[in-house]
Amino acid sequence: MKFKCSILLSLILLSFVGGVNGQDGNNTSYFLSNFPQRYRINPAYQPEYKVFIGLPGLSGISVNYLNSSFTVEDLLVKRQDSVHVDIDKFYKGLKKRNFINFNNENSIFSLGIKAKKWYATLDITQRNDFMLRFNKDLLTFLKEGNASHPNMDFGRLGLNGSAYLEFALGLSKEVNSKLTVGGRAKFLMGVANVHMTDSDMGVRTLDDGTLLLRSRQNIRVSSPAEVKYRLDDKGFVEWDSFDLNTDGLGVSSFLNAHNPGFAVDFGGQYKLNEKINLFASLTDLGFIHWGNKSNTYNFHQDTEFEWEGVDISNSINQNKDGYEDLDDAFDRLIDKMDTTFRLSPGGGSYNTMLSPKLHLGATYQLNKTFNVGGLFKATLVDKMFIPALTASVNARLIRNISASVSYTVTRGSYANIGAGITAKLGPFQLYAMTDNTLAANYTNTKSVSARVGINLLFGHKDHKKKSKEVAPVEVLVEPVLPRKDTLPKDTLKRDTLPADTTFAPLKEEKVTSDEPQIKACYVIVGSFKSKEKAEALRKRLVFMGFRNSTILRNEQGMYRVSAASFDTHEECWNEVRRIRKQYPQYADAWGLTVRE
Repeated sequence: MKFKCSILLSLILLSFVGGVNGQDGNNTSYFLSNFPQRYRINPAYQPEYKVFIGLPGLSGISVNYLNSSFTVEDLLVKRQDSVHVDIDKFYKGLKKRNFINFNNENSIFSLGIKAKKWYATLDITQRNDFMLRFNKDLLTFLKEGNASHPNMDFGRLGLNGSAYLEFALGLSKEVNSKLTVGGRAKFLMGVANVHMTDSDMGVRTLDDGTLLLRSRQNIRVSSPAEVKYRLDDKGFVEWDSFDLNTDGLGVSSFLNAHNPGFAVDFGGQYKLNEKINLFASLTDLGFIHWGNKSNTYNFHQDTEFEWEGVDISNSINQNKDGYEDLDDAFDRLIDKMDTTFRLSPGGGSYNTMLSPKLHLGATYQLNKTFNVGGLFKATLVDKMFIPALTASVNARLIRNISASVSYTVTRGSYANIGAGITAKLGPFQLYAMTDNTLAANYTNTKSVSARVGINLLFGHKDHKKKSKEVAPVEVLVEPVLPRKDTLPKDTLKRDTLPADTTFAPLKEEKVTSDEPQIKACYVIVGSFKSKEKAEALRKRLVFMGFRNSTILRNEQGMYRVSAASFDTHEECWNEVRRIRKQYPQYADAWGLTVRE
């Protein structure tokens, strides 16, 4: 019974202290409009600020935990003043196949710099990933024995845990006003790893009642410290001889270039129109080569164990000859298993793959303040597929503050209400976000996700635009006449201005147009940053009878929509006044003089 309980409790404890990479995400973070680290999900994303710095030790701490089956309340029960382990409730909560996933990121340093249409990033991050997989049948055997289950297949135990440093360089480019692409190259330095492969376990009951247990395991280990062990006379590892030699363990032990790795991220985002933005990315495509020969180990097990059982009749009457205490009988069993389920030592380097992730998403701008978003995430963790779907409502309250509320459905967890907020105080940006606010009641949740940190932000991208991009101001003084070389010779003498110019504002700009010839003056009835909106207004004007309507583009990239064009100021100004009077929707029409 001690053997059963020890294995069962070991699996339970692993679920809470384990530390590969399925739910590493904070999906809510992608929808916070002014959060720089969005590029970690999509390397094509360009932060709003020209320079950002992630403070060492404070720039980002992320924790993500996902359990497919049970909660703390399923395991622990409070009775009066004490807490008890409820094995039955825990067992009932298990599924046929179960997994426990943990991920932790600690950002050491991050930097981002914008140069024209390019954005470059640098990240140094310490990452810890852990995945445990097991079948319910294993727990069924340990709990109920083989009476009702003579033949059981425990399936493949899965164990993969890694700790490593990540050095990432990213670069994105705004190809045009709609499309932005980007990528990240990541050099990895492995610190520690444990990886169980080629696992196969099961039990079969023979006709005479004998139990036949089989176990095939291949366990690979890489450690910054030396793992010491003894071999018996047959060359097998003695279980009680394992020891970790930490003598001489220092900082250099965790900067081990003998365990190199490489990974890449790719992403893109496309502005479908003024309201809809699409994005896609593929991240963590890579591997780590565990090649530190002095501290890399390979243990193999392939054995079968026959057990005829225990004659409990000898454990009933203490006065009977041949009496054996039941605990002693199980101790004898465990001793026999210790000598049977032995590990063969080995060596040699090996590779482990990272967990690639696919992101597909979109946002829709409702108005200047609110937008809605959706994100689909698919992660491949040690050959296991973990999907997640997030929907969010996001608000940009002011430039310095943004907030998001989300709902996420993922494998084994369906009640995840997320929230996030960023706030900029001077150059400091504080942020906090989670995909599951319900995890505050940690005893009744299967998933935990949180990210907090501080950034330094400098130079918002729209700062200069707002100083230059001012709305056309009505000029109530004598307007500037166009140069003589901009007007036909036969019109110069006739180009006189009306006496009343108070309702005819004038602005002089240098513009370009798809029209074959640029006129001297234009009547402007609309201005847009979007060419699509400008084109829509031009079509509406043509329908209204303004057949010569055209679109001009100034040096700041604004699209001016003209209702009519003329070679003289007098004709242009008269038309401005007429349109203002006759068409109330264009009461702010103004005249544009072309500057070379």
